[in-house]
Amino acid sequence: MTDISTRRTEAETRLTELKHRQGVALLDDQEFDHTPLDAVEKELAALDAAEGEAVRRQREQAAKAEEARRTALKEKLERLNQDRLDAAERAEEAARAFTEASKEWIARNADCARIVRALNKTGGGAMLLDAGETEMRLSQMLTCALKPLFGLRRKLGMIVFPDPWSRYAGEWKETERTNTESEILAVLKG
Repeated sequence: MTDISTRRTEAETRLTELKHRQGVALLDDQEFDHTPLDAVEKELAALDAAEGEAVRRQREQAAKAEEARRTALKEKLERLNQDRLDAAERAEEAARAFTEASKEWIARNADCARIVRALNKTGGGAMLLDAGETEMRLSQMLTCALKPLFGLRRKLGMIVFPDPWSRYAGEWKETERTNTESEILAVLKG
């Protein structure tokens, strides 16, 4: 089946030819059969209607496609919204667990520092176990752990992180052991 524009062109060519013949017949005072002319004009009217219907269908299809796109985006937004809220909840739980574990870590180090000082004949040592030193190590470990989150900016919102020290980039337990256990072992062996 030929497309509408091709059919229109053919019909317009026939119409032009028929109108020419009609004009010739009128000038020559001859009879002219209007049936083919009427048929072509009806065909052109039908082609106009068909073009209008085709445009309407295209608009309808486009509207349906747009509605489907919007529906899919809304569904995705609903899923993403739930995912982000779940992530916020997990981040909060992790932050609260981190806070509690860090408070315990600092307190345990302080307890160890007191005992090391009590066992040390000179009453000294254990500075690496003091709260300030523990917090410094903890801040460096946290900086190293969060580096993939803030990257080269060294900022997360209003929080500014120090330059990360690579010696704190490993597992926290091992890093803590490497940095502090010598003070405890010295007293335990001594």
